[in-house]
Amino acid sequence: MTAVLATVHAPYTGVDPKHGLAEIRSVIEHSITHQPRSLQKRIGPSEIGTPCDHCLAAKLAGWEQTERGVAWLPTIGTAVHEHLEHVFTMRNVALADEGKLLRYLMEQKTMVGHIGGQQIWGSTDLVDLEAGMTVDWKIVGANTLKQAKSGPSPVYRVQADLYAKGWNDQGVRIDHVAIAYLPRNASSLDQAIWWTAPHDRSRAEDALERANRLHANIAALESISNAARDQWISTLPRASHCYDCARYPDAPPERPRDSFYDINSTK
Repeated sequence: MTAVLATVHAPYTGVDPKHGLAEIRSVIEHSITHQPRSLQKRIGPSEIGTPCDHCLAAKLAGWEQTERGVAWLPTIGTAVHEHLEHVFTMRNVALADEGKLLRYLMEQKTMVGHIGGQQIWGSTDLVDLEAGMTVDWKIVGANTLKQAKSGPSPVYRVQADLYAKGWNDQGVRIDHVAIAYLPRNASSLDQAIWWTAPHDRSRAEDALERANRLHANIAALESISNAARDQWISTLPRASHCYDCARYPDAPPERPRDSFYDINSTK
């Protein structure tokens, strides 16, 4: 008697290919909009260093941002991050096979400081324990890659020093910070820019102090009303070419919509 195999797949039903593609797209979009990073509401290390007082205050106040379409570029960044996490996991395995100790930590959470009495946590892309160095992966376009030749933006530099501060606070010695600008559109990794500098703890502390000053004003105004708080936030200075300004409800229609830094994974 011939065995009958159990049905393990959906049967052919003749679904319209256009409908099939629409459903496939909806699955992809749902995965993006329901990513933990997409749902993150509390401010993280990648946002604290923004030069835009308005957007920093808006984030601290919990303002909702309006997305223009499904965020595809951060999804590319997330995919590369996941690949590199696997790469360095395998490197740790190879080192262990050679009888060597664990060298790399990947995507590990660290508490970088406090804002308004709340702990601020972030995920460090890579920690090189032997070098005493944190590494941030930035998956960037041609403009940011070009700008990176003269050094990182304030946003990226503050983020790097916040992570380093967090690790030192936990007792893991970090003396250097690094940013790997990996080209999103180039055909070769030779186009990447590898930047490193000594850790500057004061930079991280100054950024936290600034955020706490804004938070204190926000809390004081909230005791009056949310309207008073929101009106004050709308009067704060805005950074030139700030990408986030256009995503908040008080954005003037004439605000420029280009970014002074590439969209990347939020942490």
